[in-house]
Amino acid sequence: MTSFRALWFSLLVALSVISTSARSQDSTAARHRVVPLSKMQPEQWTTIVSGDPTKSGEIFVMRIHNDAGYIVFPHVHPMDEHSTVVQGSWSLGMGPRFDRSALRPVETGDYALVPKTMAHFAWSKTETIVQVHGIGPFNSTLVDPVYELTDKGVVVLTSLLQPGRPTSSSPPDCFALAIGTQVRGDAGKGTVVGARCSPANQITEYWVRRANGERFWATLPQLKRR
Repeated sequence: MTSFRALWFSLLVALSVISTSARSQDSTAARHRVVPLSKMQPEQWTTIVSGDPTKSGEIFVMRIHNDAGYIVFPHVHPMDEHSTVVQGSWSLGMGPRFDRSALRPVETGDYALVPKTMAHFAWSKTETIVQVHGIGPFNSTLVDPVYELTDKGVVVLTSLLQPGRPTSSSPPDCFALAIGTQVRGDAGKGTVVGARCSPANQITEYWVRRANGERFWATLPQLKRR
């Protein structure tokens, strides 16, 4: 969930800064580096490949992981976003509201450009890794607030990369299923471990963990209690 994403993003940025400092003392390392594509660890949503995405004017490269079925709600960036799918099957659409009919497939090896300040959204058909590059600072500001259900309560998100703000309430129609609910759907069966609700888009997506530890996302109409 977002708390994990934000934690990993902050940690990896810090590691990137440390690594950059070390490379400045080793000119050989600064001239050449290869970063193989490897499977990310559970709960690892981002990894910094090069540069520092928080620094203004600095070129950066990062990789973003999404589980199968994940909806990226409409958001904007202050810089041009260059994306290449390096694993999986992804889809991208433009606009301030999530619209499945507007999604355009972006398969492994495909490149996509989203100009700065343009609202856009995405959906992962399968587990995906998208490599993003651009000129920092890199922020992902949601067009409308999103509520996130976690094992520690509900938080309100205004960014896809920053921690949410705890809240004692959420729209009454947001979360029909509680954490721990046993569900099944076309993607399999498992236990609800989290959820995200976008009132503006009238969508709640649930994060489901299978018995083998693998996870996927599905909306309420795609799930049944078991």
